[in-house]
Amino acid sequence: MMYNWFFTLERKRLARGNKSNMDLVVLVFKWLAIIYFACMMLLAGIATYQGIQEYFTDATPIEVVSRYLIYYFALELTFRFFLQKGPVASIKPYLILNIPRSKIVTFYVGKTFLSAFNIVQLFFFVPFAIVAISHGENTLAVLTWTLAVYSVVFMMHCVNILMNAYAPVFYGVIGFVVLCFGLQYYAIVDPTLYTQYFYLVAYQYPLSLVAYLLVLGVFIWSTYRFFVKRMYLDNLEKVRIKEGIVLEMSWLDRFGRYASFLRNDIRLIIRNKRARVTVLMSILFLFYGVFMFNTSGKEAMPESFAVFLAFFSTGGFLMLFGQYVPSWDSSYYPLLMTQNVFYRDYLMSKWLIIALGTFVSTVLCFFYIFVNMQLFYLILAMGIFNIGINGYFVLWGGAYLKTPMDLTAAKNVFADKNAFNIRVMLISLPKVLLPILFYFVGSLVYPFWGGFVLLVLIGIAGIFLHQQAFKFIEKIYTREKYAALAAYKK
Repeated sequence: MMYNWFFTLERKRLARGNKSNMDLVVLVFKWLAIIYFACMMLLAGIATYQGIQEYFTDATPIEVVSRYLIYYFALELTFRFFLQKGPVASIKPYLILNIPRSKIVTFYVGKTFLSAFNIVQLFFFVPFAIVAISHGENTLAVLTWTLAVYSVVFMMHCVNILMNAYAPVFYGVIGFVVLCFGLQYYAIVDPTLYTQYFYLVAYQYPLSLVAYLLVLGVFIWSTYRFFVKRMYLDNLEKVRIKEGIVLEMSWLDRFGRYASFLRNDIRLIIRNKRARVTVLMSILFLFYGVFMFNTSGKEAMPESFAVFLAFFSTGGFLMLFGQYVPSWDSSYYPLLMTQNVFYRDYLMSKWLIIALGTFVSTVLCFFYIFVNMQLFYLILAMGIFNIGINGYFVLWGGAYLKTPMDLTAAKNVFADKNAFNIRVMLISLPKVLLPILFYFVGSLVYPFWGGFVLLVLIGIAGIFLHQQAFKFIEKIYTREKYAALAAYKK
């Protein structure tokens, strides 16, 4: 009865939500992506067994799949972390009613198991198991192996929830994945030779499936206990008093009427944990080209891929921090709109902080001189392009994003701590595709240097045409003002 009541409330919440045209577009692309990956998984599940038999003669298909599952789950966990929402609910109204906390946690954590990530993978494992059995594999062994691996999928689901909610789990998982990757990348030891046995045990000893289910139960119980222990109204209402940080930022006065907005952004980055983590994550993007660049020298790197690397190497701050403008200010956005401020000044200050972060990222990429000179030149060109063009795209996309940013999310165990979603991906596509297109057009005139010069010229032109760009963006923000206010008040 209690769960039926929760379902009724969730259905009413979805029915009452305001759906914009952008929401419908996102919903369509979401289901198209789910159907596409389901079809790809289905084809892979049917073809993988025979493909492995043809190319691997020293190991069975199940042994080969088990060996590389660690990297598959690492990749899957990455997608889960950025795309899959955890349990989200406004629980304060429930806590003043006679509702057991265990019921609230069971419902809101339990419904996350219906995620597409958990369902789509069946399209691979079920066909793979059927093909394996049809090729003479032991039926009981294949079924127990499939169930064991699928139990690991649910374990990754629990790990993802805890990664979003509890920092030590996040750093622990990242450390383990980096350690495994580093050991194999530098040929110290191959971790897959040892991790494969974690999956093969179920194939070789079917009774071990009980152990997998017990481990899964421990993961589910740990996730349940984590939220139950933190679900107290006193904790949610408690205001943490910390030592204040006094900052001397008189040097920002030279920016005139933009100075107050810049001070707020810098204070946000220094004082707020979520903003700090976002900036620290953008630093990792500086090394994106190092990890992805082919240093073997045996193959020439595709030029479009080089532009892609250059974009992410310089655009980490632009993507991670800039794309959530004005969501960073969503908590006081209604108050901001009642003040005597102009959208032009507000947007210009945001562009300045984005341009400054991009400039610093570009300067810090000087070490690419020792990696590849052509990639370094593209990084310089993309730095200018990101400042002159993509900075405007970031502000333009923010007008339609309207994702409330709860900067006190740590106080609410069911808060939406991961604002990255499919809408962000759709809005980000022009920022990635346009420089590749411009580089391709320039390269048709003169290989490499034509694309390099065109990116630089367009970036510089964008900087000089900032008045026209901000006039256009300001009109969009003015038109979307009340829709943003309604979204931020939810």
